[in-house]
Amino acid sequence: MDSNSNLTPLLSELFAMTFHAGIKPGLERIEQLCASIDHPEARLPVIHVAGTNGKGSTSAMLASILQHAGYRVGLYTSPHIVQFNERIRINGTMISDDDILRLARPLMDLAQNIGGTFFEVTTAMALAYFAEHRVDVAVIETGLGGRLDATNVVTPLVSVITGIDYDHMEYLGTTLPQIAGEKAGIIKQGAPAVLGPLLAVGDVAEATAVRRVFTTAAERAGTTLTYAPDVVRVEVDRITPDLTMVASVLMDDALQYFDVDLAGAHQAANIATVMATLPALRSIFFVTEDHISNGLRTIRATTGTTGRIHLLRRDPVVVVDVSHNPGGIESLITTVRAAGYADHTWQVVFGAMRDKDVAGMLRALAPAVDTLHLCAPALQRALDTNALELFAIEAGMSSVLSHTSVAQAVLAAEQQGPTLICGSFHVADEALRSFAP
Repeated sequence: MDSNSNLTPLLSELFAMTFHAGIKPGLERIEQLCASIDHPEARLPVIHVAGTNGKGSTSAMLASILQHAGYRVGLYTSPHIVQFNERIRINGTMISDDDILRLARPLMDLAQNIGGTFFEVTTAMALAYFAEHRVDVAVIETGLGGRLDATNVVTPLVSVITGIDYDHMEYLGTTLPQIAGEKAGIIKQGAPAVLGPLLAVGDVAEATAVRRVFTTAAERAGTTLTYAPDVVRVEVDRITPDLTMVASVLMDDALQYFDVDLAGAHQAANIATVMATLPALRSIFFVTEDHISNGLRTIRATTGTTGRIHLLRRDPVVVVDVSHNPGGIESLITTVRAAGYADHTWQVVFGAMRDKDVAGMLRALAPAVDTLHLCAPALQRALDTNALELFAIEAGMSSVLSHTSVAQAVLAAEQQGPTLICGSFHVADEALRSFAP
């Protein structure tokens, strides 16, 4: 629980804006909020990161490298896992409860008058906090899409777009080129743009169409576009049992090896995106090979990132991951097998939100499950265990137990053997709280 008891009612009011105002694409409200606090976005050097997959890890890698280069770095990400403060960090340190109370109240009062949303208030708060503390650079992750996302009020030094996939189609479009068009909305005049590997694209024609969307956006903005696979090749050489890895990077005819403390084959794409971004950053910031090496090796400790295929305990092995779609679950299973756990079948703690592809996630999990421990996080959006059990049976699972809480599911699972915890940020949240001292 947040340390300041006065923060709890304010955050409850702020979270309630999600249900009252909902998701409202558009920049007019965030512009009004920023105008009310003397336009902090105009005073911030920003790296703006969008993309369906990988933007959180990519943002953390960039922040870690720049911190090791000696810069004061703001990092704005979403959602949080354990506490709201995680969304807004400077050099890995979360915003304080007192600063949230001070900054949020006037923004919330204005937002309620103009129909503003939770994410718009939080974004304005982050921009104000970073401007107050005069960060050297802020790494800002979009919430949804790009073109009409609240974070797009910034004028970036560089725009970064990671992987493209089908997501939030009610807002972003029903085809990959349409979704790409929304992500491409963060490309701005005078700011170099970087595009990561298009891993979700199904065929050459589709890939060509998606890439053309970004090329056209860069041409209209009069800026350059670097497509990461054109300039860098990254391969995962080894994933270790502690869920770190060694990656090889071939760039400018030079081969280098890096220790990386975010593991998984999917992280190769994020590393490639980061490496393709560094030349643009090096025209502004002094970044050496040692800064890159140290940054990639200590991402979690440097930035406070957690919950990404994260080893919580070694005996028995307990791994938590925020994966909440079939692709994320597949990456989790592939990663733990590559880390030396190929012979394991797992106790799996699983819960999910009602709007997610639960059937697809459970199908991806099925080959690795010994016993499935079902739970529902304490949220109205969570799918109840009775419904989860029906999905599990359809996925062919025979050993299924239901529990009254995430904490009880974790306790039961780890008593029986190696445990994976996955399905939702909210499951990860309650699981991590149960492990807290």
